[in-house]
Amino acid sequence: MYKLNLFKRTVHRLSDDVHFGRLASVDVAGRSVAVCINKDGSLQATWRYRGPDLDSSVEEELAVMTDRLQGAVAAMKTNYVLYFEAQRTPSTAYASTEYFPDPVTRGMDAERCKLFSSGIYFESRFYATLYCLPPRDRQEQLKAFIVEGREKKITKADDVLAGFAEQLYKLFIMFRNLHIEVDPLDEDALLTYLHSTVSGRPRPLRAPKTPMLLDRCLYDTPFYGGLEPQLGNQHMRVIAPISYGKETIFGLLDEFNRLDFAFRWVTRAYCMSKNDVLGELDTERRHWKGKLQSITSTLADAAIREGAQNAENIDDLAVDRIAEIRDAINAVEGDHISFVYYSTAVVVLDADRETVDEKAKLIRQIFIERGIKAKIEDFNAVDTWFSCIPGLVGRNIRRPLISTGNLIHMMPLALAWSGEDWNRHLDGPPLLYAQTDGASPYRLNLHVGEIGHSLMIGPTGAGKSVHLNVIEAAFRKYKNARVIIFDKGASSKVLTMGVGGKFYDIGKSQSLSFQPLVHIDDEDERQWAQEWLTDFLREEGIEVTPERKSLIRDSLTTVAGMEPGFRTMTTFISFLQSRKLKEAFYPMALSDDNGNKGEYGEIFDSDEDHLSITSWQSFEMETLMNAKRIVGTTLMYIFHRIENVVKSVKSAESGPTLIVLDECWVFFENPMFADKIKEWLKTLRKYNTSVLFATQSLDDIAKSPILDTVLSSCLSRIFLPDKLAITESRKDLYHAFGLNRQQIQLLAHATPQREYYYDSPRGSRLYNLALDRCPFTLSYVSVNKSALARCQRILDEYGEEAFNEHWIAENDLILPDYPKEEAIAL
Repeated sequence: MYKLNLFKRTVHRLSDDVHFGRLASVDVAGRSVAVCINKDGSLQATWRYRGPDLDSSVEEELAVMTDRLQGAVAAMKTNYVLYFEAQRTPSTAYASTEYFPDPVTRGMDAERCKLFSSGIYFESRFYATLYCLPPRDRQEQLKAFIVEGREKKITKADDVLAGFAEQLYKLFIMFRNLHIEVDPLDEDALLTYLHSTVSGRPRPLRAPKTPMLLDRCLYDTPFYGGLEPQLGNQHMRVIAPISYGKETIFGLLDEFNRLDFAFRWVTRAYCMSKNDVLGELDTERRHWKGKLQSITSTLADAAIREGAQNAENIDDLAVDRIAEIRDAINAVEGDHISFVYYSTAVVVLDADRETVDEKAKLIRQIFIERGIKAKIEDFNAVDTWFSCIPGLVGRNIRRPLISTGNLIHMMPLALAWSGEDWNRHLDGPPLLYAQTDGASPYRLNLHVGEIGHSLMIGPTGAGKSVHLNVIEAAFRKYKNARVIIFDKGASSKVLTMGVGGKFYDIGKSQSLSFQPLVHIDDEDERQWAQEWLTDFLREEGIEVTPERKSLIRDSLTTVAGMEPGFRTMTTFISFLQSRKLKEAFYPMALSDDNGNKGEYGEIFDSDEDHLSITSWQSFEMETLMNAKRIVGTTLMYIFHRIENVVKSVKSAESGPTLIVLDECWVFFENPMFADKIKEWLKTLRKYNTSVLFATQSLDDIAKSPILDTVLSSCLSRIFLPDKLAITESRKDLYHAFGLNRQQIQLLAHATPQREYYYDSPRGSRLYNLALDRCPFTLSYVSVNKSALARCQRILDEYGEEAFNEHWIAENDLILPDYPKEEAIAL
């Protein structure tokens, strides 16, 4: 007889144990969500989520979140299983562009690219999976037979999917109401996620266009079982709890997400309806009661023979357990909590056996430090790993019954925000990559939606100027970006010279002079000039009457008819028909009728305007700030020129603009300029322009009359470390800026000149600029008096064109370039 078994497949494959079938999609609140229909008829869908940052959250917020989430789990039916997974993976993707118009800022980005794509940073991503095994048709038919009056109907696949989609919708709404970000996976993302759970080579996948079994798509890595399993050429260790402590807190196992190696941490919860939970609790109660009765009977028999002196030996543990179960039953009946069957495990992989053992020991130690007894699985390692694959609900069955509140505390939920990996408004990469604790990257963006206005605030010496320089340099990555800086202390001078920008020390040198009236032949410009001149009069304390307005208007009209070279302040003053007005405006002229030099004539009375708004310019304001009479007038003119540029159609199409106002309290304390800022904040964002306010004068800005306007317009806020933040006076100030007591504590304990705290409606995070690993960047952004002196010497000896060559040489540096094999785009 022919031996047919020769043709039978004897190799047992991974796909034989995993039930993933094919993909489908359901509509959930207008969004297409991928569903995996498994081989056993079960359904599962997955979504990414991000919970609160423990470092920035107060206890009351976490308590509310726990209560609401456990209520959502308690409402689930018995045929549902929830998986919560934390995947910690190397962060090597560095999104960048080639738009840097100068070698210095490009070199800064290349230096940062090399650091953040090196594989030394890790980040966690959370996934939740809802699994459902629909009732079999026979069960439904039996219900229809037993329940009188129930209409008989055949359950259709579409009805099952619709019911599953409804449950997904309820969970998504619950998460979002608690400000937990939810991102349902589409078919490509779901296939990629499922592949990551069974493969040692995770990578992005695309779902097949033609519906087909997923066996061909997912399994590219052989799995070898045994006491020490392997996935491909990587050794595997699985760490799982044996017993649990008596108490839990929110984010009990959050330490996992601070580790500097990759792992998968999977929590599985078997949901039960209220009646099923009460039945399980009653079974557990009878179990312990049986133990108590058995021991009691034994003691009674002994008492008959030997007396009752040993009655105190009754099993105290059984008595305690019965009391706990009774309390649990009362809580469930009162709809306060529910219970689930819980299991959790951590999977680590590494090509080196000793390394993977060390990782496993560290995971086990974290469990133990949290009061959880755990072991590195051996005989049960394979089954435990299978239980970490969503959908394999029958593997590694464990029966620890825990409350839904305990589940919320012990599942992956708290996650440090890593920032947005793409700036949707600018359609480009994040502004800046930085680092945060736990070897994790942080991506800084100033934009929240369309609003890029931001505020940087903190005490003196905390690192404000350095951070401003880093932001300004990074902004050059956006195509045709424009950076305009109002500086104090020349902290941006070295960087400005490095990028080939223009540095103007207003009021100190004669390199910058204005011709404010050059374009007054245009009616709109003439109207502006009239308002600008009357604002100057008000600053001088001169009443602006209708008559004086008319005289100014007449003189401007006359000057407008002249050649551009003659439209100067001197000409304007000469046509004024008022001696008092002439005397008031003489300080803005080169000289008066008697030849006396005008105090501000060198700035405003030029026959040629030397101010050109290019891609980078910095205005040093320290000297001008000492002349408070003219600060407002000067700023109003410069801002008018900037406004004209960014509002032009050509400019609006060319690229974004960043305006940095260092020591902004100077602008706020000037009533004329403060009123203008209110208007600009509302209108400039329409022209792709962002304003970054920065100050070390906390009390001054707090007293500003436009503080409320600034806070409502600046959704992104960067706070500098402040050891006095927890004092009563400062605490109230930071509360006004929207920080809670936990965030204020972070500021008080942060390291000055190294750490910064970002807060916005999108998220909050304490981060580090990692400048100790970026020496090239540090040489341009960290500037003291000695560096400024060296900068000026190089400029005097070699000029602006040769500045970078000599600056880099003097600092013993080389110009960084991007890693040759690095994929710059995501």
